[in-house]
Parts: sequence; C-alpha cells; structure tokens
Amino acid sequence: MKRASILTVLLGFATLTGCSFPGVYKLNVQQGNIVTADMLSQLKPGMTQRQVRYVMGNPVIQTPFDSNRWDYIYTLEKRDEIVEQYHISVFFDAAGNYSHYTGSLPADKATEDDTSSVPQEERSNDSVVNPES
Repeated sequence: MKRASILTVLLGFATLTGCSFPGVYKLNVQQGNIVTADMLSQLKPGMTQRQVRYVMGNPVIQTPFDSNRWDYIYTLEKRDEIVEQYHISVFFDAAGNYSHYTGSLPADKATEDDTSSVPQEERSNDSVVNPES
C-alpha cells in the first residue's frame, strides 16, 4: 500500500514536470500572400481581373459584398511575435478593370532584389537573347 502511494506520487510528479518543460519549440507561422515590389510594378490601369490574378495570385480576402476590392494580407510570426505584416488592397472600376492599389510593403521588401538567385553575369546583361529569332 505504501509503495503504491509513493509510486502514484512520483508518477504524478513526473507527469507534471513534463507538462511545464521550459524549452517548448514554437514554429514560425507564415500566413497570406507574399507580394513583391515587382508584382506591384506590373499592375497597370485597365488590366482585367484575370490579368491581376495572374500577376498577384488569388487574394486572401475577396468579399462577396464588394467585388471591386481584393485584399492581399501577409503575416510572419516567429515565436509568438509578429515580425512582418502588410496589407495591400487592389481596387477595380465598375467595368471590372484594375484602377489602383493601396497599402505598402515593408521597407526591406520594397527594395529587395529578386534576382539574388541569378548568377552575376546573367544579371549584368541588359539585353535578352531570343533563341527563336
């Protein structure tokens, strides 16, 4: 009887100690659409919704009450702290053609060079060679 109660207390203590372990790993959570400055520069007034979807991707929020506005939202959370967050709203006119966007990218995203994975010699060439011509 005494052994059973001691064993029960030790087992309970071990269980409680495991629940309060301080080194719990928390994942980085990335949600929404990644929008780059290059994507925003490709938007031209008069583009159809299909063309905007091709450039920007599917919007996170597309309200059925306002079909002339699409919202692209992005949040990066590291260990319960929001590290990066932005909200871009794309607007269309009554005919369904792109008119303008509101919102801005963080300073580091707006100046980011997307050609970092391209070899230096290819980045320096200003002309594009067309093999079919």
